[in-house]
Amino acid sequence: MARGLNRVYLIGTLTDTPEMRYTPGGLAILEITLAGQDTLTDESGVSREIPWYHRVRLLGRQAELWGDYLKGGQVVLVEGRLEYRQWERNGERQSRLEIRADFLDLLDSREREFQEDARGQPRLKNALNQAFLMGNLTRDPELRYTPQGVPVARLGLAVNERRRGQGAGGPSEERTHFLEVQAWRTLAEWASELKKGDGLFVVGRLVNDSWTSSSGERRSQLRVEAQRLERPTRGPLAGGGGPQKAQTGGVDI
Repeated sequence: MARGLNRVYLIGTLTDTPEMRYTPGGLAILEITLAGQDTLTDESGVSREIPWYHRVRLLGRQAELWGDYLKGGQVVLVEGRLEYRQWERNGERQSRLEIRADFLDLLDSREREFQEDARGQPRLKNALNQAFLMGNLTRDPELRYTPQGVPVARLGLAVNERRRGQGAGGPSEERTHFLEVQAWRTLAEWASELKKGDGLFVVGRLVNDSWTSSSGERRSQLRVEAQRLERPTRGPLAGGGGPQKAQTGGVDI
């Protein structure tokens, strides 16, 4: 089992003033939405601006500290992790991948460029949208080709996380977060040689896919679009196997 690594770094603008809510047990939850633009360059050297919007959850004391301080339009830095949550509703099991903040701070907004979206909300140009992950593949990669002949691979990644228990000296608790990773071109072809159970280190950008279900319900799914893939192969914490060449590359179609 590869060592679990699960870190997310975001810099973007707050789309609006967040609202505080509390669980029945009294836990404070503050959800914020960050907006930014990634600049991606394809293999022919053409650059594109790709907008993104990510919701981030702050819990407990941190949520209460920031609740009355955050306002729409501020530039915010978030360091956190991806969190896989499961619950039951109407007898059906549902799941969702979310961004959980461990640290948040405000950044100077002077001398920055913004793009106003259709709702009049400022999106930060030259934003930061990065995830660093390491885990094990939950299935063999699925390789396909677009109508234009571009290879794309989908991978399932399980990332283990160990947390300390409640109270001093409490037992540790291990959780597994299930993530979807997508790779393009040479990254996709390299990843297609991997197998279920292999360890994998991923650097990528977060993408929030949205669609309308057959029942008319609006749904979304958070995934990682790979910009770099490497396979850990040595040491007691690696996933095993022989030496493998690391691959890097862009993610544009």
